[in-house]
Amino acid sequence: MMTLETLASYVPQKRLEVEREYQRLGLTQNEARVFSRMYELSHCPVEEGSEEEMLLKPCKELFQQAPHIKQEVVLLVYAHTGTISGVWGQNMASLLVRRLQLPNAVAIGTSSNNCVSIFSALSLAKHYLQNALPNSKALIVVGEIADSFELRIVPNVAVIGDAAAATLLSLNGKGPSILAHSIHNYPGYSQGIWLPTNSDAYRDFAANYQLRLQSVIQDVLRQADITMDEISYIIPHNVNILIWRRAAEFMNIPIEKIFLKNISETAHCFGADMLINLHSLKNSEELHSGDKVLLISAGVGGLFGTSLLLYS
Repeated sequence: MMTLETLASYVPQKRLEVEREYQRLGLTQNEARVFSRMYELSHCPVEEGSEEEMLLKPCKELFQQAPHIKQEVVLLVYAHTGTISGVWGQNMASLLVRRLQLPNAVAIGTSSNNCVSIFSALSLAKHYLQNALPNSKALIVVGEIADSFELRIVPNVAVIGDAAAATLLSLNGKGPSILAHSIHNYPGYSQGIWLPTNSDAYRDFAANYQLRLQSVIQDVLRQADITMDEISYIIPHNVNILIWRRAAEFMNIPIEKIFLKNISETAHCFGADMLINLHSLKNSEELHSGDKVLLISAGVGGLFGTSLLLYS
């Protein structure tokens, strides 16, 4: 069974105040008020350096305590949302392997599942480690910079913040075990962020959002043979507070189970949300042995994903 050995995250200190600095986000004042007051997306972290340096920060933190682990890393998976990451023509995954000096690591990037790509990365890591030498580890890196208005704002849905996270995984290490994970893909939304908000497809996606979120959760619970009542915490993507309140009501989940403390400070950080939130929850010392934790995300293009962790 794959375990999540160590975890690190980085969120830039610089924050834009959405309601006050709305023009820098490409918003009207009224749009900014909706995002800030209704969706509680009041702040947006902005990275002033390069995407490469931002991604390296959580990775370096992981290796600071045990530099020798670099020899055991056989795979680096960079999960990102935008098709292009960093400089055009540059392979960010390979660049990270070189900068981190990982002599035995194969570099892979994945972005086809947008904000659910973190779960694709987990699947890639598991399959690769199953055919690797004992004690081998995989490094998953996730995050990117929203460097245009189109990336910074998902209309009527989310404000996008800059951030990065990284985690080391193995098949025989210590840490929370990954009991199950699943991705559901629904056709008809291939326009992604360019899907017109007045289209039938957009309305269909919104109308079925909660049901499909529930479906992927139930899939993972069935795989692990547990019930929702046994879940201690739900770690969401930070799309907005309103969606999660509706989800809690739709699925009859106590809102207190859903970790929502970061939404107002980090906004939605593409696929990095879950690891950032998990890192925050871990640092809060509220997790205990035996706790079961659900990581949940949805992505434009009709994608829904979740993973189930068991803390020991």
